[in-house]
Amino acid sequence: MANSDASDVLKISTKEVAANPCSRGPGRTAYKNVFGLSVSVMLLFCAFQGLQSLQSSINSSGGLGLVSLAILYVFFVIAGFVTPGIVKILGTKYALMGGMVCHFIYVASNYYSDWYTLIPSSILLGFASGPIWAAVSVHLTEIAVKVAPILKETHQNLIGQFTGILFLFFQLSQIPGNLASSLILLYSESNVTSENCTNFSATMIEHNYIYILISVFLLFDIAAIVTLALTVDQLPRETPFRLTKNKFQVFLLTPLIDTFKVLVNWKMFFVGFMFIMAGLEQSFIFGTFTQKYVSECVGVSRVGFMIIVLGLTSAAMSALLSRLLKYVPRFVFVIAAGLINSGLLIFLVTWKQTASYLLIFLFPIGWGIADAIWNTISSSFVGILFPRNSDPAYSIARMWLALGFVIGFIAANFGDIAARVYLLLAVAVVTVVLYLVVEVMVYLQSKRPQPPLAVDEINLTELDRSPVSSSPEPLNTDDAV
Repeated sequence: MANSDASDVLKISTKEVAANPCSRGPGRTAYKNVFGLSVSVMLLFCAFQGLQSLQSSINSSGGLGLVSLAILYVFFVIAGFVTPGIVKILGTKYALMGGMVCHFIYVASNYYSDWYTLIPSSILLGFASGPIWAAVSVHLTEIAVKVAPILKETHQNLIGQFTGILFLFFQLSQIPGNLASSLILLYSESNVTSENCTNFSATMIEHNYIYILISVFLLFDIAAIVTLALTVDQLPRETPFRLTKNKFQVFLLTPLIDTFKVLVNWKMFFVGFMFIMAGLEQSFIFGTFTQKYVSECVGVSRVGFMIIVLGLTSAAMSALLSRLLKYVPRFVFVIAAGLINSGLLIFLVTWKQTASYLLIFLFPIGWGIADAIWNTISSSFVGILFPRNSDPAYSIARMWLALGFVIGFIAANFGDIAARVYLLLAVAVVTVVLYLVVEVMVYLQSKRPQPPLAVDEINLTELDRSPVSSSPEPLNTDDAV
């Protein structure tokens, strides 16, 4: 798609909007980008989600699967410090394109999973994951803030709506990949059900079935790259790389300083626990629950079916949230997510580990509802809190998310089930409390008089320093104390 379409979205002045208030061209272009981006993300994670949910089962020898996932997210954290610079240099579209190629390499390395193949590809994907998610979030936030006046919406509502659409498709990615894995592995599995949860049939799967599965996942990655190339526009950048004289200053040093400024912001520290919680609860369901309650109890082929239930529930809840957030305060959903997670975890502690099809299909329903809330609310909340610094803010947020995965997968490899449950319970309580503190502080600040601004065009982030729109100014809480 030509970049001129993206410019139509991002360079609309308020005078043009007033002259033609019924124009829907920029709106259509915006939604084309949102849905194109969401579909490409869905296809990309069809492969990764399928592999991630199986790593603890098919690569259980020596803990290779869980160790590789932990290493992946460790380098995800490290990459967060240079992610803003990468996104500035490449732009959102090409940062995503490069990340998708790294996904392809990671999936291909599973053709022969060993320490010298899986660990290097995990490191590569860890570095690529930061730019991928930062580019996705920045792309949605930029478009939402730009077209909000044209669509007669607040930028907060549009960020929530676009994020809800994204995570609807993201959660749907659980279905195709896991359906493929379950159907393929179902033919290779011998021992299925173990009342005492001692079934280790995953280690006896023939390699031919693994090769077929990896080939299917690679096709998903190729489809994701093609979809991104055809439907998503490269957003215009204020400082093109080739025209910039002091490249080190503009594209590395300044973004790194901005990232550290956001990192030490108290709001980001408090909200960061939402991302840690999201990482912990996802690593628990993908690492601990799939291995201990599904694979070892009813067979590895049922892992995919369980994840499909999780994905369907999360997708439905994400779609519902994108609408409900207009009418129901955010804090209601966050408290509900904390209560759901806590209730299910307490149930696991008190329940004797036995083979139960009822458990593996009912538990993911409740968990999926909470998962959708953590993902959607946390991402949209960062866009609301840091509208002028979305690049470093989303990078730091994804670092917190990756940290949650690291802690979760390390705990899954070394701690017993009870210890993992109590850790997650404690983090859930702390997360809800800290979130409420930020929400109250932001509400109180919004009641303070805001200085009038002379505005001409719709402002966005540090990537676009043009004058701001004469529509109501987004609440700038970046520098609040």
